[in-house]
Amino acid sequence: MLKDYLQKVKAEKEKQERKEAAAKVAAGFAVGAAVGLTSGILFAPKAGEETRNEIKGKAADTLNKSKEQLQEIKENIAEKVEGVRDTVTRKVEEKKQEKEIIVEAFAEAKDEIKDAAKEAKKELQEAKEKIDKKAK
Repeated sequence: MLKDYLQKVKAEKEKQERKEAAAKVAAGFAVGAAVGLTSGILFAPKAGEETRNEIKGKAADTLNKSKEQLQEIKENIAEKVEGVRDTVTRKVEEKKQEKEIIVEAFAEAKDEIKDAAKEAKKELQEAKEKIDKKAK
């Protein structure tokens, strides 16, 4: 029980760390893209319209790359969630089966104890009758 709780806490912590890492990667990508775009604009000796068109193109490329990375992150998270869901479902089923086995074993033991008690009571009654016959 405690082990399961600790594993759950550890899994949650790892999940949070992965989210933070993904956010840092996305932020780093965005900052890098912005710096690169700005540097390209500042050092490009081109006409205004040509520069604006280039900015639009690079911005569109950056947006597309960001969307692709976001989609990959979403898919990765979805895979992890599905894996966790499968693991939890499997563990729940295992615990249900274990519970059923224990309940069945308890019921059998209970029946055996009742039978043994009846047998012991019967033997005591017979022993008492024998003692009573000898006493007469």
